[in-house]
Amino acid sequence: MSAAFAEWIRALAGAGIFCAMASALCPKGRAKQVLGLACGCVMLTALLSPLAAFAPEAWPQSLARWRGAAEEITSEAAEDSRRLERRVIESECAAYISDRASALGLEAEFSVEARWSDEGWWYPWACRADIPYDRGLSEAIEAGLGIAPERQSWREGP
Repeated sequence: MSAAFAEWIRALAGAGIFCAMASALCPKGRAKQVLGLACGCVMLTALLSPLAAFAPEAWPQSLARWRGAAEEITSEAAEDSRRLERRVIESECAAYISDRASALGLEAEFSVEARWSDEGWWYPWACRADIPYDRGLSEAIEAGLGIAPERQSWREGP
């Protein structure tokens, strides 16, 4: 909580306590009505006191600072969104390869690396398999995902 906000809350609380005590001590009648009006003015003054510190010449600087902060937050959110999209694409492509492998009677773990295209989207670039090379699966990966055989990594040996 900022110091100015805390000070404003204290001013409101102090004005409220002062008005409540004055109202409790005041006798009924016309004096209490006048006091009620005066207490209303005191509370309104305390409520609007931050406006007294308002400096119109500082407003453009504040707006520029807020705009910069908003742009930074928007940029971070866009970057987070791109990272999440990449992970989803990689995960979905790995699941696709796993399905093709299962159809060929192969069980293995697969991972896919996605890259950002010049047109503005993620596409599967390379894949890794923890099984030895299988020609049928390699062809399915190339046909289904467009990952060329030279960008497919296979475990060495049986």
